[in-house]
Amino acid sequence: SSGINAEYGSLSEKLTQTEKCDMDIYTALIKRLEALELFTSWLIEDNYTHVTLPAYTSHTTWPLSAILPFYKKRQVYRLVASQGQWHDISSEMLMAETKDVAGALTERLGDQGTFFRDRDTGQDLVTELDCLVYGHLNAIFMTKLPSYRMKRALGLHSRLIEYCKYVESKHGLRAQRERS
Repeated sequence: SSGINAEYGSLSEKLTQTEKCDMDIYTALIKRLEALELFTSWLIEDNYTHVTLPAYTSHTTWPLSAILPFYKKRQVYRLVASQGQWHDISSEMLMAETKDVAGALTERLGDQGTFFRDRDTGQDLVTELDCLVYGHLNAIFMTKLPSYRMKRALGLHSRLIEYCKYVESKHGLRAQRERS
């Protein structure tokens, strides 16, 4: 990444030090969302059995199709366990955690198109945070899982759906937004 930054510059190079600290805080929040995504996909049995396992093993043959998911699921469990009390998380706790993340992101966005603005021009400024947030939100909104309370919790914050649509239209991305 430092080679890319040296040649092309950083997306966040126009941010002040305070804004970069804010970006780091929200990046940590997205790491929390990522852990919730992994929990939902790998450790909720209905999702794992019907979607994650077939998708994960579709490109491999036996015995790898039996071995790799075992190791990946164990890796996800360790990550989730490192997050604290998640070894016995309930659906309600998952929803509450997701709503907290969504609320913080929604509050930070406000009515802006992106998380930060260029101080000189007043234009929306796309940063690494926007890339992370859009990538995770888009994955959540686009994935069809039998039990996906995260999508419902995030969908309650219509501002996040608007944000994804804004990013797609502004940057020429095409995504089929599913609202179920």
